[in-house]
Amino acid sequence: MGTARDPDGSEPRLGAVLDGKYRVDALLGEGGMGAVYRVHHVGLRRDLALKVLRPEITSHPDVAARFDREAWSAARLEHPNCLRVTDFGTTDGGLKYMVMELLRGRELSALLDGPLAPDRAVALTLQIVRGLEHAHGQGIVHRDIKPDNVFITVDHEGRELAKLVDFGIAKVLEGDGGGASPKLTRAGMVFGTPRYMSPEQAAGGEIDHRTDLYSVGIMLYQMLAGTVPFATGDLVKVLRQQIIMPPPPLPEHVPAGLRGVVERLLEKDRDDR
Repeated sequence: MGTARDPDGSEPRLGAVLDGKYRVDALLGEGGMGAVYRVHHVGLRRDLALKVLRPEITSHPDVAARFDREAWSAARLEHPNCLRVTDFGTTDGGLKYMVMELLRGRELSALLDGPLAPDRAVALTLQIVRGLEHAHGQGIVHRDIKPDNVFITVDHEGRELAKLVDFGIAKVLEGDGGGASPKLTRAGMVFGTPRYMSPEQAAGGEIDHRTDLYSVGIMLYQMLAGTVPFATGDLVKVLRQQIIMPPPPLPEHVPAGLRGVVERLLEKDRDDR
């Protein structure tokens, strides 16, 4: 089978067929960890997205484990508000890849150059929560809910559709019945994005589904106010604010009931969310 890699092994070659079924048609985006391509399944005659891990970092166990975790976690989810993963593996040439539905649209972060209308913010948040409810039902806690990890596309009727993406640091709760998975964290380690991180994450404590709810609260606050509640200072200051500081009040134009929802989501004690 072809590996669709250049002779130097650096990246897939446009026009080549990976693992005998995925023709690489176009580069969609790339970053420090890998790249995403538009591919065509030559058997099903269907366009898909294919994410590859850069060959030069595949040898790092933590990086490879995160990539596998993202694919393994997302592949368990079948919900309209979660990105669908259809295949993943490693080619004979050692290229790790993940195949996903091809989305057209943009990240939620691209919409947040200012506040959104409350009705729109609520509609998007409800979709995000439905996707999380499904993931939590599978025993999966995302741990990195933020606008960059919510993709906004449209459904078949042209309505905005939010999809959760990037389960790379997801945690699978014990006893979920989903089978064994590698342990990627140790007590006291902090994973996530500080400006969207729950108090228990910021403190390196135990987490569960309520951790994701706090992050949803931060995003909803940002959609309504045009900024996150804790954005100033260095990393340590932001983490401390997440742990002990109440968020600034939302603008007065936000309905009182909606302000109450945000306040509940942003309770420091997860038992109160």
